[in-house]
Amino acid sequence: MNVSFFNGKIVIDGYLYEEVPYDVSANNLSVCFDGKGGLTKYLSVCNGKNHLIRSFLSLYKDGERIGAYTLKHVEVCGRIQEIRLTGDGYRVDITQFISKNDDAVFIKFDFYSKKQSEFTLEYSVFSEKPPTFSSEKPYEEIPENSSVEYKVKVLGKESFPFVISFEQSQNYCDGLVLAFEEKLGISKKEISDVKIPVSAKTEQEKAQYLSSLFCCIENYKECQNIKGFVAGCNYLNPVRTYYRDSYWTALSVYEYDASLVKRQIITLAKGIASDGTCPSAVKKDLSGFWSGHYDSPSFFVMMVYDYVNHTGDKGVLSVQINGKTLIDLCEAVVLKQIEKTDETGLLKKQGPYNKLDWADEVNRNGYVTYDEALFYRALYCLERLCKTCRRDVSAYGVMAGRVKDKINEILWDEEKGYYVNYKDGDFTEDNLSVDTVLVYLFGISDEIRSKRMLDAMEKHLETKNNKRQLAGDYGIMCVYPFYKKPTATSYKSSQDYEYHNGANWPYLSALYAYAKYLAGRDYKYALESWFSYNLNDGIFTPIEYFSPCRKSGSTLQAWSGLSAFVYDNIGKKSFFDSKFIK
Repeated sequence: MNVSFFNGKIVIDGYLYEEVPYDVSANNLSVCFDGKGGLTKYLSVCNGKNHLIRSFLSLYKDGERIGAYTLKHVEVCGRIQEIRLTGDGYRVDITQFISKNDDAVFIKFDFYSKKQSEFTLEYSVFSEKPPTFSSEKPYEEIPENSSVEYKVKVLGKESFPFVISFEQSQNYCDGLVLAFEEKLGISKKEISDVKIPVSAKTEQEKAQYLSSLFCCIENYKECQNIKGFVAGCNYLNPVRTYYRDSYWTALSVYEYDASLVKRQIITLAKGIASDGTCPSAVKKDLSGFWSGHYDSPSFFVMMVYDYVNHTGDKGVLSVQINGKTLIDLCEAVVLKQIEKTDETGLLKKQGPYNKLDWADEVNRNGYVTYDEALFYRALYCLERLCKTCRRDVSAYGVMAGRVKDKINEILWDEEKGYYVNYKDGDFTEDNLSVDTVLVYLFGISDEIRSKRMLDAMEKHLETKNNKRQLAGDYGIMCVYPFYKKPTATSYKSSQDYEYHNGANWPYLSALYAYAKYLAGRDYKYALESWFSYNLNDGIFTPIEYFSPCRKSGSTLQAWSGLSAFVYDNIGKKSFFDSKFIK
C-alpha cells in the first residue's frame, strides 16, 4: 500500500484485500473499520461488551464478484473512513463513520455505473449477539449466512445507507437512518472546525496533528460517574480514567475545548481517598483502580494548576468535592506525598517490588528521577495555587527548592552526563530513561546539565544514532541500555525492546521533541518518526507503544495524541511557565 496525505487526511492506495485498520470511538462505543467495508471489533464502552467478532463485505457486479485485486483509495480522518473502489466503467464509494453521541455505526454505499448494471451487496456479521440493522431501502435477511443482502440496479448513481447497532432498538436505528446525512455532516464538520496550528505546515504534519487531536478527544467519555479521558482501546473494561494518562492527554485539548479538562479534574478529585491517597485510575463507580501510586498525586495538582494557569478560571479551586474544595484536595494529596519522603526531602519508593508509577512493570525503588521531578513540579504548582487562595505557601516553596537541589545532587551522574533512572541504597540503575526529560521541562536542570542530558538522549535514545541497539531506526527508545537487574522487570518488560524496556512510547517521544524545541534543537525526528513508522507498518491510529521486534500496544491510545500539544505550542513560550497566576 502507498501512504500519502491530503487536506489533513491520511490517504492509502492499494488493493481491496489489504487491511486498513482504523479505530474510532464515540461516547458509547469503540469500533475498528477494516478498510474493506467491514468491522473488526465493536465495543460498547459503558458496559464493556465486545459484541462483534468480525463483519465482511462482499460486492458483486452483474453477478461477478468485485475481486481482491480491485484498486482502492482510502481516506481516514476523525471518526470517518472513506473507501473508493474503481473498475471498468464503474465505481463504488463506501463511507463508514460514527457520530459522537450515537450508539451505532453508519455505513453508506454510493454506486456509479456508466451503463445499466446490477450491484449486489452482501454484508455478513459474525457475533455472539445479532445486531439491529436498519436501512431506508429494502433488503433481504439471510440468517443462515448471518448476513443481509441488497440488490440495486444502477445507471448513473444509486445510494444505499444503513446503520447497525448491538445495543439499541429497531426504532432507535430507524431514526438514525432517517438522519443519516445530518449525522454525516456533523462528523465532517467536527473535522473542518478544527483550527490546525501554523506550525503544522506540510500535509503530513497536518495529518499528524488531526490524527493526534482526534485520538485525544475521541477518548473523552461521559459514562456513569466518569467525565474524562479513558486511556485507549485496550483499557475500557472496566471503564476507568488514569491520573497520568489524562494529564498528558489534557495538554492537547486546551486549544480545542478546555472545559473537558475541568470535567476531568472533578472526576479525578472524586477518586481521592479521605487520607489523600490517589489510585492509578478512577473507575466509573468512583472506586480506585490500583491504589497508592507515587505519580498520581503530582499529576492531579499539576492538572489543576495548568487548568487555572491557562484559562484564568480560579473559581474552580472553590468547587466542593465530598466536603472539600479542590485546593483542599491539592494540599491533601501533597501532604500525603510528603509522608513518603525521607531526610533528603525526596520521595522514597519502598521496595523491593515497587511498580507504583507509569512504568508499572519495572521495580523502580528508592529515588526515581521521574517521580522526583513530578513531586518537585507538584510542590511548585501547589505553592502558586495557594497564593491565589491567600493561604500560607512558604513551606511548599522551601520544600520544592530542596527537592530540586537533591535531584541534582543525588541523581545526576557527572561521568555519564545525565540523570540516572533510579538509585536505591548502594544500587544505581544508571541507564538513561526518556522520562527524565521532565527534569529539563520543569526547570530543574541548569543550562550545562540540560545540554549534556539532551546530548546523551540524542546519542543513546534516538535509534537513528544508536548503532549498538540492533532493532534499527524506530524513533525514540524509552530507555537504553536495557535494565540490568534481573528482578527489576516483569511480564512484557522482562524482554528487551518491549514495553517499558526499550519500546517507543509516542507520548514520551512528543515530550522529548518538545524539550528539543525549547532548547533550540531540531525536534522533527523525535516528533514525527513514530507516526511515519507506524503508518508504514499499517497502523493508522496512534499506538500505545511499539518496537520492530515486539508486538505493539493498544491503538487509539489517548496520551499518544500528545503530538497535538507540541504543534499547538511551537512558537510560544514554554507551556510550563507561569502566565496568569500571581
